[in-house]
Amino acid sequence: MPSNAAETLDFFLSYLRGARACSPHTVAAYRRDLVQFFASVSKEEEFDPEKHLPDLDPKSMTPMMVKGFVADLRGKGQDARSVNRKLSAVRGFFRFLISQGIVEENPTANVRSLKQSQRQPRFLPIEEMTRLLEGAEIPARDLAVLEVLYSTGIRVSSLVMLNVEDYDRKSAMLRVSTKGRKEQVVPLGEPAQDSLESYLAERPMPKPGEPMFLNNHGGRLTSRSVQRLVRKLGLQLGVGRVTPHTLRHSFATHLLDAGADLRSIQELLGHKSLKTTQKYTHVTLRQLRRSYVKAHPLASPGEEDG
Repeated sequence: MPSNAAETLDFFLSYLRGARACSPHTVAAYRRDLVQFFASVSKEEEFDPEKHLPDLDPKSMTPMMVKGFVADLRGKGQDARSVNRKLSAVRGFFRFLISQGIVEENPTANVRSLKQSQRQPRFLPIEEMTRLLEGAEIPARDLAVLEVLYSTGIRVSSLVMLNVEDYDRKSAMLRVSTKGRKEQVVPLGEPAQDSLESYLAERPMPKPGEPMFLNNHGGRLTSRSVQRLVRKLGLQLGVGRVTPHTLRHSFATHLLDAGADLRSIQELLGHKSLKTTQKYTHVTLRQLRRSYVKAHPLASPGEEDG
């Protein structure tokens, strides 16, 4: 049974990779946050995980140590959102140790998260979204990437994992892999279908198992390449800083504005909780208020900022 911090950390990370099916990026983030926590607990000026982790015992850690970690982060200028994310990693670690019978008490149980301002998702108005899709002559592959992201609202990680057989021409549906290696089937709009067909027509006959989107060397397109593509195009067309997540937010907001119900949007986005989807209602209500103030003859100009 793992005992010291080095062994329990390795055990926890193995659980994230295996049972939780977390991505390498997520596992690396958990490791960074937990090593930072252990460094705070150890009080070593130059903390070396290889050297100092074996000397730390998770069973001896207290709520005061966790609060001290939060105070250290705040003292270094970390914002509330970043602190809460790191605290969440520590909570998850100790919940896992309790479930495995390694520790008996959770030192994070009574440590509260910091209050943070609600960050609203950024989205593109329909006219800017149209400019992004129609305003520049770009390769068929790049246009297909943009159209599929906006038409389906899938994450960029799901987009780059698509294979050619995941596209069903008859039903105009895509089979995508979502968080936790789950599968989901999502509809594809006509413009996205057309752009995807144009791109596939340029390629030699694709075979099952081949990536849907190829890079310039014939390998699978990466998330980072898609992020660079979207950002570059947004700046070129004067739309501003655009990310694949901006397109996902635009997809959800435009659906809600057009009358789609939250449950349907939740299903399409693959959200586990309706609460996650509800953040889009704040965006659309704010837009509605602005339109009201601008158009209604008796609206007070000062109300627009309310």
